Amino acid sequence: MAKRHAAWMCAAWTLTAGGCTTLAGLDDGYHLVDGAGGEAGAGAGGGEAVVPTDVELIDDMEDGDSAIDEAGGRVGYWYSFNDGTGTQTPPVYSEENPVGFIPEALAEPRGESTMAMHTFGSGFTEWGAGFGFALNGPDGGLLAYDASAYSGIVFWAKLGEASAATTMKVNITDKTSDPAGGICDESGEDVANPCFDDWSFTARLGKAWAPVVTPFEQFARGGEGAEPTVDAIDLTGLFAIEFGFVQGDDFDVYIDDVGFYR
Repeated sequence: MAKRHAAWMCAAWTLTAGGCTTLAGLDDGYHLVDGAGGEAGAGAGGGEAVVPTDVELIDDMEDGDSAIDEAGGRVGYWYSFNDGTGTQTPPVYSEENPVGFIPEALAEPRGESTMAMHTFGSGFTEWGAGFGFALNGPDGGLLAYDASAYSGIVFWAKLGEASAATTMKVNITDKTSDPAGGICDESGEDVANPCFDDWSFTARLGKAWAPVVTPFEQFARGGEGAEPTVDAIDLTGLFAIEFGFVQGDDFDVYIDDVGFYR
């Protein structure tokens, strides 16, 4: 799993944002009906998802670059990561593959949204593959981000290929699970507090765009064979939000309008 961090560091040091935009408003997918408490929809996370009214977008992808929106004290880049045994597009950034993870133009816009992140791949046999972004990574570093003002995350998702995996892990790394926090054990000896045992939630994916709305309290650590020593995300110290697939999955997913909600 350390490959995801190497991918982030390489991308952050090498890529430059092509003009980050400060979000002025939400696109049509987030507009509410008659100012009601939320917009009900078929949630990709399962059941009916009510889109919150107070959403602060992290990235709407419309600027077409690999950087998240530089707002709310956040600065970071999108990156892909995998175990190296299969094939993923876009590939992990490297000297051999100096390709940034940038948004893709949608063949059919989602309301006013014309671009989204898209990745697909197969053949991974160790732990799998994924993609994500750091929340506070200025100058190639990786610093903690305070998200305690928010209640959870929201994004829109859909399958690219209908036969692809219909579940996806949504992961949050924090001070307790990321080596950058200086708390977890990278050696593998402390089974109750290993690094990379991230806070996760399983989202369901469908052929049509649907919102995924997940409060922080629904994220949990797997424990890696032992009861985790921490039972809640440290919201004052988040590092990254990631979307992942386990080994053996053939995946093809679009992600759009990722944000925090209060």
